[in-house]
Amino acid sequence: MNYIIRPWAIKDLKEVMRLIRESAAFHKALDQVKTTPETFRDDGFGKEATFGCLVAEVPPEEKTKEGHSIIGYQFHYVSYCTWDGPVLFGEDLYVMPDFRGKGIGTNLMKKVSQIALEKGCSQFRFISDKWNQPAMNFYTKLGAVNVTDLNHWIVCHIDQPDIKKLAEQVREERSG
Repeated sequence: MNYIIRPWAIKDLKEVMRLIRESAAFHKALDQVKTTPETFRDDGFGKEATFGCLVAEVPPEEKTKEGHSIIGYQFHYVSYCTWDGPVLFGEDLYVMPDFRGKGIGTNLMKKVSQIALEKGCSQFRFISDKWNQPAMNFYTKLGAVNVTDLNHWIVCHIDQPDIKKLAEQVREERSG
């Protein structure tokens, strides 16, 4: 199978958004997708880009039956670990089901690993659904370690409504 892995371009915004929605549907979380192509354009391009994205693209003669040539993607951004320094965090890796098992996911991971090294990162971190055993097997084969089990770390997040509450409390403390 012919394909290339390349950094995304503005022209890819709608296709990447399609894949994000497809991935979210696979994870039964389509209702949680709040981003738009405009959000990605504003945050992903320009001098102050906050993330990068790689796409897997097939040539025109190998497009999907729906006419898509972008068949996979990988989002990433630099984070920082106080113990290790810069860390590349992989937000998503997704390849359309009909194109899996052809080395595309592996090559996306190889390319993002090169980016991690170019940026001086000590680690490449990412998350995976606990129930997605095929993905965990894939990542393990590439050398990934499940730190949830190994180090007993738990990933947490605070959603925007609670972020606003916390920020408001700071404002109230300052004015009171």
